[in-house]
Amino acid sequence: MLVALPVQAGERLLVFAAASQKDALEAIALRYEETCDCKIVFSFAATSTLARQVEAGAPVDIFISANQAWIDWLEIKGKLPANQSVMIAGNRLVIASAAKTKDSFNILMRDRFAMADPLSVPAGIYAREALQTMALWQRVKSNAVFAENVRVALKQIERGDLLSGITYQSDLIGQNKLHAHYIFPGDVHTPIRYLAGVVKQGEIARGFVDYLVSEKAQDIFTEFGFLPLSVVKIQ
Repeated sequence: MLVALPVQAGERLLVFAAASQKDALEAIALRYEETCDCKIVFSFAATSTLARQVEAGAPVDIFISANQAWIDWLEIKGKLPANQSVMIAGNRLVIASAAKTKDSFNILMRDRFAMADPLSVPAGIYAREALQTMALWQRVKSNAVFAENVRVALKQIERGDLLSGITYQSDLIGQNKLHAHYIFPGDVHTPIRYLAGVVKQGEIARGFVDYLVSEKAQDIFTEFGFLPLSVVKIQ
């Protein structure tokens, strides 16, 4: 029989996570910390940047990716156990803008727009795939301004540096200036999936990943604009 080991008082858990989940994960961590004598510490950045840091040996406990590809890459590198990462949430892709008029995706053709780097950042990869499926990429790519992650792209729109940009639906929660100018159909890109993998095995790390799929955590993901597992699994 397996016996759960007690969590050491004040144990610290380091989580590398996709920048787009910052607000939701911080709220979830506060709830989880009420159930354990522990402290959750985050490092948020582009999934690609964090994955390379994990591969280089960063002392991280959990890695949360905004797509499957970087999970697979770390498994191949031997940094994550194969087929043990857990899907925790989904998302939708939108064109974010402060523009009052709504003319679908035409706004991308008229002026420069922000998006995450499509070579390595999940939000950018999803965006390019959607535009290619819609036969728009060749028409609009010269207007695209690539950012290091989706939150940087969002800031460019918020500041008014650019009229619009492609972000996640969740990035617009709590926004006063920006709205979803256009919501991409879910069938024009690979389904947006967030996955959590335990890098450094331990009771507290596994406990936090299990908590991410709990009803309490899923309610928080929904509150912050993410698609809960109940929706993701039927898409």
